[in-house]
Amino acid sequence: MKTPLILLVEDSDDDAFFFERELEKSEVSCSLQHVGNGVEAVEFLRNASETGELPQTIFLDLKMPVLNGFEVLDWMRTQTFAIPIQVIVLSGSDHDDDKARAAQLGAVDYLVKPIRVSDLHRILEHVCPPQTGVAG
Repeated sequence: MKTPLILLVEDSDDDAFFFERELEKSEVSCSLQHVGNGVEAVEFLRNASETGELPQTIFLDLKMPVLNGFEVLDWMRTQTFAIPIQVIVLSGSDHDDDKARAAQLGAVDYLVKPIRVSDLHRILEHVCPPQTGVAG
């Protein structure tokens, strides 16, 4: 079975480092691709749709320059390949309006930064299979 791919769309180096570190510390098996903004996310998804290497899950920051997370979600709604991809929003905003808008645009979950390690691990355990030991 192929290892699921996670796409992290995050413009903060610190937040990306935290995410990558926690993924490594978790007991799940997923590949990670990190892009730094919404334009790079759209380019990645367009290319991935052509190669068949789409991510299973996208962790999407909302507040980014050039193309923000809401705009990426809106673009994804127009793409037939994007239907099976689950999107989890990462945001510094705890506003109900932002949460409702993200859900309306198709996000399945919404994590407020700073993200609690337990919340991130709970989601990773849901989207990634557990690591398997070496067969002996």
